[in-house]
Amino acid sequence: MKNIKYIFYLIVSLLSLTELYGQKPSSGLTLMQQLPVIYLHSDNSVHFLSPQPIKYVDISTHQVHGDLPLENMLRIKFQNDSTGTKPADNELGTLTIVAEDFIAQYRLCYLDLFQENLPSLIEIDPLLCQPLNTSGDILSEMNKKEISINILSKRNYKPIVQKKDFGISVSVNQIYSVGDYMFLDISFSNATKLSYDIDEFRIFIEDKKILKTSNFQSLEITPIWKFKEISSIKSKQRNIYVIKKVIFPNNKVLKISLSEKQISGRMIDVKVDFKDILNAQTI
Repeated sequence: MKNIKYIFYLIVSLLSLTELYGQKPSSGLTLMQQLPVIYLHSDNSVHFLSPQPIKYVDISTHQVHGDLPLENMLRIKFQNDSTGTKPADNELGTLTIVAEDFIAQYRLCYLDLFQENLPSLIEIDPLLCQPLNTSGDILSEMNKKEISINILSKRNYKPIVQKKDFGISVSVNQIYSVGDYMFLDISFSNATKLSYDIDEFRIFIEDKKILKTSNFQSLEITPIWKFKEISSIKSKQRNIYVIKKVIFPNNKVLKISLSEKQISGRMIDVKVDFKDILNAQTI
């Protein structure tokens, strides 16, 4: 009788386990069997190319070494231990790659024999990865670049404000608002035959009128991102600068200052009124 009860409880337990593990994985749960498999051989390296800078990497085995030759490229390679002993089990563990907007995971396996179809370069597709739950106000590198390319594709625009001096022209074409950020579309032009080598490009919030020098207030705002690096102006250049959204009273202005490296360098300032900030286009 005891044996019958034991068998009965055993069957119930097995059925419970079968029901539990036979279900589809719940949301938020990733199983090893769901991960794409990457086969490694001791004679080959595998490179992972990410569309975004790689922020974090975890390799769950000491037999696989990795490094970041570029900010958006991971290189991994299988290495035997000091005794040269090959892994008893082909399973090596997991590889986790974290970028700004997504997490990519792979299942690493060891292959005894070299094969020509082993991967050497894997391009990470964010659409096939687990997205990161980030705040809607946080823009990734990719987001900023995509928005900037879209802005730069617009050709028909009338500058909000423009300043010309010493043959150099600086124009604020438009200001765009994206969440907690502002995108400044700025053009530079050089009508002279002398190259304008930029010493500093700076942004300030300053008093519109200087009544007393002792009471003058100036607050510098450092751009958190720019579309490209501009070191000199030879003819025409256009760039996008991203700053945190700023609100200031009507008696202040947003000043954009450009200075040249020469000893008697040419300097030019452009001032954006408060109303132009309020009228920033929303993307």
